[in-house]
Amino acid sequence: MLPRLDAEETLTKIHAGMMSSGLIRKPDLRRALTKLEKTAGGAKRSSVKATPNMLASAGIAVVIVEAPASGVSDG
Repeated sequence: MLPRLDAEETLTKIHAGMMSSGLIRKPDLRRALTKLEKTAGGAKRSSVKATPNMLASAGIAVVIVEAPASGVSDG
């Protein structure tokens, strides 16, 4: 896996050098910068609500408490 990461980093450095020297056309430069900004910002991920089984598998105890009757008020 490290050779792949090294190759990606090297390509990124080469690409950055080309962008800064003006060897890339403006539309390609804009596309590359947009992609880099999106990558740097991180992709938006939707979170999944944890189920009691998920929590239990992580070692978190789940206690389900019954709601009081509708006529009872706590204050």
